[in-house]
Amino acid sequence: MSQARYRLLEHITDAYIEAYGRTLSEAYSNAAYGLTDVVVDVKNVDTQFSRKLEVGGSDLLNLLYNWLEAVLLEMLVEQNVYSEFSVQVLKKGDAWMLEAECIGERFTPEKHHPKVEVKAVTYHLMEVVAEDGRYVVRFLLDL
Repeated sequence: MSQARYRLLEHITDAYIEAYGRTLSEAYSNAAYGLTDVVVDVKNVDTQFSRKLEVGGSDLLNLLYNWLEAVLLEMLVEQNVYSEFSVQVLKKGDAWMLEAECIGERFTPEKHHPKVEVKAVTYHLMEVVAEDGRYVVRFLLDL
């Protein structure tokens, strides 16, 4: 992709991330990439296996929250880190679904060089907007 996937926005104590995409699916994929890159050096994550994740949400914010929470739980509980996310965001009636194939490997501290510990994904400052011909998602991680 020629443009940046995400950037860190200014915040005094936490990680405030803005991720981009030409589609909602790409923006949500880049949000997961940004979350992972805050926790570990994502460039060190090899593609050894894939895992499918599915989450639902009552709206786009709830879907983003549930998606990022699922990726964070993969890191914290399952000890899996991913460097590639193939995401499909789908409208299902009044709700939203996200289906993803996540590609990565088992977490190894010596290889992945943990940066910070993310305690939680939060709704604070969370946004999903269409602007300038692309989708932008913003979210705050409690460190």
